Amino acid sequence: MRQYSALAFLLVGVWGGAAYAGSTPAENARVLWSGPEGRVEARGCQVPAAEPQSFCLVWTGKAAPVSENIDGPPGFVATLWQRTGLNPQPASAPDFLFYAGGGGSGLCGDYVALRFAQRPHFQKLGDCRQPEYPPQRAPATGPFGFWLSIPVMMPFGASNAESVASPVPVTWREGTFALDVGRLKSDALSAGARASRRASISSETGALVQPHYAGQGLPHTTQILLDLVFSGHADQALALLQGSADHRLDTSLYWSDLCAILVGDPNWTLLMHGVLPGAAQVEEAARTGQALRDPGAYVRSR
Repeated sequence: MRQYSALAFLLVGVWGGAAYAGSTPAENARVLWSGPEGRVEARGCQVPAAEPQSFCLVWTGKAAPVSENIDGPPGFVATLWQRTGLNPQPASAPDFLFYAGGGGSGLCGDYVALRFAQRPHFQKLGDCRQPEYPPQRAPATGPFGFWLSIPVMMPFGASNAESVASPVPVTWREGTFALDVGRLKSDALSAGARASRRASISSETGALVQPHYAGQGLPHTTQILLDLVFSGHADQALALLQGSADHRLDTSLYWSDLCAILVGDPNWTLLMHGVLPGAAQVEEAARTGQALRDPGAYVRSR
């Protein structure tokens, strides 16, 4: 489970120039890239206004240096994407995209885009949607695009610090991330995968309805449903829940509450609304949902 306080995504897709920069203490400079336009380093900030627990991404070239402050204790910096001659459109994508993680239980960080058009400049997006890095570097041959892990806070009885996350493919549009519908996992569940998920839902919901239940909500069931919703299969998610859950679980109430959590999070508006297949179904169900209902309310009778 991921630690966080809202909705974020998992990175396993197409990467261009993906690489760890490793630990980057503020007092040490680390070269992230060097080329004809100059060089990019992660290093201690040289401006008086910088917070003590911070570091900077700095571009140096023929013009005056350009710096972007990264708040929080120095953690690591990774190069997520790099434009090359082999990269196709979109032309609007930045020349580089870095991820600077500050560490800590919140797992929030900064996505920092670098553009060389006109005067080189950085654009910082503070975000708690987390990338996960591939085990080895991939060749920079694809378009801008990867997967972000979107966590959903407090999945039905879990503690405030716990979340369930699902992967969503993103591209770059108008200066920020946008859902890449063309790369959604559109295949339906196989018979074997459906049987396995039905058994997991049945087991977890069966435990929830026991008289002296003292568990942590329905995190596995929530995970299964989120994976289907975020791949464009809200209809399959609802059907699987209705056909698998213990008969004492009020599946309609549970489903509407899950949808209310999703629709109430900013990531839904930014990435899903009007774009994700099945989004209208989720939004309709959310109208009768409640985000923080006690898990005992889902049990019809004990």
